[in-house]
Amino acid sequence: MKELARKSGPTAVVLIPVVIIAIVSFAVYFNALFNDFVYDDIPQVLDNPWIKDVRNIPEIFSKSVWSFKQEFGMSNYYRPMMHLIYMLNYHLFGLKPWGFHLLNVLFHVGVSLMVFVIATRLLGGPEMSGIAPPLHGAPADVLRSLFTSHDSRSFAFIAALLFAVHPIHTEAVTWVAGLPEVSFTFFSLLSFYLYIRAVAGFTRDYLFSVVFFSLAILCKETALTMLLIFIAYDYAFQKDKGGLSAHIMQYIPFAIATGIYMVLRYNALGGFAPEKRYAYLSTYQYAINVFPLFAQYVGKLLVPMNLNAFYVFHPVSSLFGTKGITGVAVTAAFVAFAMLSLRKNRLVFFSILLIAVPLVPALYIPALGENTFAERYLYLPSVGFVILAGMLLDRTKAEVVSGLPIVAAALLITGGLYSVGTVHRNTLWKDNYVLFSDTVKKSPDAAVIRNHLGNALVEQDRFDEAIEQYRISIKLRPDYWKAYSNLGAAYGEKGLLEEAVEQLEIAVRLNPHQQSEARGNLETAYKFLESGNNALEQLENIVRAAPASPSAHYHLGNAYARKGLMKKAIEEYQGALKLNPYLIDAHYNLGNVYANTGQSDKAIEHLATAVSLKPDNPLYHNALGIIYGQKRMFDKAIGEFKAAVELAPSEPAYRKNLDRAAGMKNSVLKRGRD
Repeated sequence: MKELARKSGPTAVVLIPVVIIAIVSFAVYFNALFNDFVYDDIPQVLDNPWIKDVRNIPEIFSKSVWSFKQEFGMSNYYRPMMHLIYMLNYHLFGLKPWGFHLLNVLFHVGVSLMVFVIATRLLGGPEMSGIAPPLHGAPADVLRSLFTSHDSRSFAFIAALLFAVHPIHTEAVTWVAGLPEVSFTFFSLLSFYLYIRAVAGFTRDYLFSVVFFSLAILCKETALTMLLIFIAYDYAFQKDKGGLSAHIMQYIPFAIATGIYMVLRYNALGGFAPEKRYAYLSTYQYAINVFPLFAQYVGKLLVPMNLNAFYVFHPVSSLFGTKGITGVAVTAAFVAFAMLSLRKNRLVFFSILLIAVPLVPALYIPALGENTFAERYLYLPSVGFVILAGMLLDRTKAEVVSGLPIVAAALLITGGLYSVGTVHRNTLWKDNYVLFSDTVKKSPDAAVIRNHLGNALVEQDRFDEAIEQYRISIKLRPDYWKAYSNLGAAYGEKGLLEEAVEQLEIAVRLNPHQQSEARGNLETAYKFLESGNNALEQLENIVRAAPASPSAHYHLGNAYARKGLMKKAIEEYQGALKLNPYLIDAHYNLGNVYANTGQSDKAIEHLATAVSLKPDNPLYHNALGIIYGQKRMFDKAIGEFKAAVELAPSEPAYRKNLDRAAGMKNSVLKRGRD
């Protein structure tokens, strides 16, 4: 029996910490499985047609991440693997939120395990086939050995547990849209692990390392920094094997993969990062804001409190304010610590680089999203942080009197606080209302979040509260067209149509090129106005308030036409077309008014324009054919009726008009022969 226990010892030594890490990393995110889709999950998953059909894969690889929604416009993101993983989720779970949350949590479990394996390897420890401690393989003994022994598994176990429960990860793991973060980190760490295993050069491990690196960069562009991590590892740990020059050939396949990715990215985006945020900042201001931004990231790693889904970016204009001085001081201390560790401890030095290098893309402000500082950007950098923390605790255990109780207490307290913080933070991502209510409390000056909270209130039919949030959003950001659009829609739901049109007109004016939703709401509000008892009065008020709006003139023209006030209707249609010559319905309705008032030539002019602007509308062809028929221009009439019949063969009126025009033509020809 003793012999069997000794043989099972090494397996238990490896398996028990792995099982504990897996259980802990899953347990702290278990309550996230009951959360709904929130925030960007709605457009990114629920409204994403790409993930529902494998035939969309060519588009996924040839377009930017948001190209399936035209209103999002330009993007700096190219992440085809995100869509492919969502596609897999969709075909496994449909659109059930728990399935998407589950995959994020499983990625987190995988990353936590990779932290344990990599940290063990970095200290040159026995890894997955390690040497058992002197105790046998009983679970309690093995667990105790992890805290009493001085091999690499001890500090690696501590590091992995801290990573598993660190609250800073909730945004990346709990939010379905955090998938790029957890997936690219998992593939990056797997690639790195295989790279450091491939000591003999171009082995199978090395080839798989290149494969997983390629998958990582297709998940998120931050993975490009892993090549620098590989170089840093070789510099720190392989000096005795020829230094960097001996490894140059090993970097080439990664460089080739990077080059292929860059070609794909440039083709999809039209540049590396074509959208520039905060264009009002100078190059100098971009540079100095890196310091307070970096200090903020370090602060959240050390003290993960008051976590927030949206941090409003308030750029500094000088380094001589409190934020500037603090940012420079923190950055300088960080650099000094790195330089000191370069001479003292190669693992500390490498861990510091593992924090800093993946953060570099998150410090390039022009290419970042509206949420300039985001907690999810710390997901990979925190690997370096927990390795340092694990080393510190392990050193304390080994060198300080009563070190073991101190470490046990520190781990218990820190891990407990982290776990409670993570579990609680998961609940705040439950649904849009809960999330944005919490975020507004922490970022009351975030116009975007006020708008999102308004949307969540609308979903609960709390229109007055939603209107208040939209108004605050507009006050904070007067050029925010989405808030105007949503405010107009909320007014419409309350029956305040004149107020709705006013706000929707502003929305369309602020962003005329990407306004399908606002335009749709505007047209709906106008149509309700037209059908009301006070339509003329309300529409006349709107035209006076918005004389430059073609839609206002057009709908007032419709109201005049319904009342039989044809002269005024013509004036309004003409006013609309003067402002927008491509307003097709205005051409069509004006043509009909001219036809009804006996002005057939003008009617033909506008109906023909409507046909030329939208040749696939059978209604326009039919109307133009009728006028041609009235003018006894039968060949042209027949041509228009034929077009209408081809476009709508099931509509009997078009076929009837075609037959009538053909009959009238034949009658004329017959009388001519007689």
